Amino acid sequence: MTPNFSTGIAVLAALILATSSSKAVELRLRWEPGKRYIFDNTADTSMKMPLPGQGLIETTANMTIRVHNDVSPHKEGVKVGHAFASVRMKQQMQGLEMEYDSSDPAKRGGMLGTVLKPLTETKFAAVYRKDGSLVATEGLDDLKGAGQMGMGKEELEAMARQSADYLPGKNVEVGETWKTDVDLPMGELGGKVTIRYVLKLEEILEDKGRKVARVSMSGATKEAKDEKKDEILRTEVKEATGTMLFDIELGQPLEVASTVVLETGLPAGIPQAPGAPGKMPLKTVSIQKLVGVEDVKEAPSPREADLKGKSDETASPESKAEKRARRKARKEKRLREEKGKAE
Repeated sequence: MTPNFSTGIAVLAALILATSSSKAVELRLRWEPGKRYIFDNTADTSMKMPLPGQGLIETTANMTIRVHNDVSPHKEGVKVGHAFASVRMKQQMQGLEMEYDSSDPAKRGGMLGTVLKPLTETKFAAVYRKDGSLVATEGLDDLKGAGQMGMGKEELEAMARQSADYLPGKNVEVGETWKTDVDLPMGELGGKVTIRYVLKLEEILEDKGRKVARVSMSGATKEAKDEKKDEILRTEVKEATGTMLFDIELGQPLEVASTVVLETGLPAGIPQAPGAPGKMPLKTVSIQKLVGVEDVKEAPSPREADLKGKSDETASPESKAEKRARRKARKEKRLREEKGKAE
């Protein structure tokens, strides 16, 4: 009976493991009021532009942005205030190299400084519902300058929406898939391209005692229902892949790594003039990492700061005569008290 008993235990254990591994986990974006979530966003971009008589002109750029996301309560759910703690960028084109670093006074000028400085001064907010979906953004209407580098209002809205777009906002089992559409604004090229992603929960990992979901991503161009007759350039998605590591308990992506390869050129059917530029490939490899979660340090309200400033301004220093009179009054009071005790 011992072999049969052992076999039964093994079968039971296998069933338990199979049941636990197929248990659904909730993949929903969560923000905790009073917390600051710090993310580093890095993007390496390369673009090749064919020019008549000059061959391929290649431009490369590396950009790293640290974003502070401060969370507070909101009637719709939560309000996340976004501020750019630091911005760094290097760009190379035809042997010319430009560099910008908001933390280094020697590297804040030049052409990149002109267009990126407004970004470092930009503060905006995103409002999320309790289910993690984005409701709206605030404070992006006055953004200037940075849009020239592909970081304008539409791009920043897309950045705020990205994590929420990738998540289904519900319970998902290992092996299950879901779809989502992600818009990529094309900056100076105009318009936008929509990528239809298929995401799959590949596995649940253990990292320092925490459950982490590994999600794979694969996308392709989502064709528009109505063809744009006035379209000058058409952008096609040649590759869109990536991986997301999601902390299930925290409700935040620990890392999102993606590669997107686009090709821009004249729409099909439009004849190309002799010597005109051909199709232009654009590749972007991006990584978003959660580098820390901390308590938001509460600053005094504008009214409190204003009242404190006014009280400091109105309080005049004590004169020497006032000090002598105060000391004399204390002395006389002490003498009266001593006399009263003696009597």
